[in-house]
Amino acid sequence: MAFADGTFVRLDSGANSNAGKMFLYKEVATLAAIRAANYFDLAVASYSLADEDVIVILGSDGFGLSQMSVTAGAATIGEGLTSA
Repeated sequence: MAFADGTFVRLDSGANSNAGKMFLYKEVATLAAIRAANYFDLAVASYSLADEDVIVILGSDGFGLSQMSVTAGAATIGEGLTSA
């Protein structure tokens, strides 16, 4: 499945500009599919997703917390916590 823009929501207020951002993403895809390379590339441009931002992921087979790595507009999910 592809990234679904409407299910990606920023959770923090953004009051501290030096802190990483936290997002929530809910999708009917599996955690493995959502954590695939470049899945969140659209969010880099649309939501200013950046290095060390954290995404709470709710997938069809569980949930997880993942920290992002972003290089030249390409988003990669690092290891995180997961329920699956």
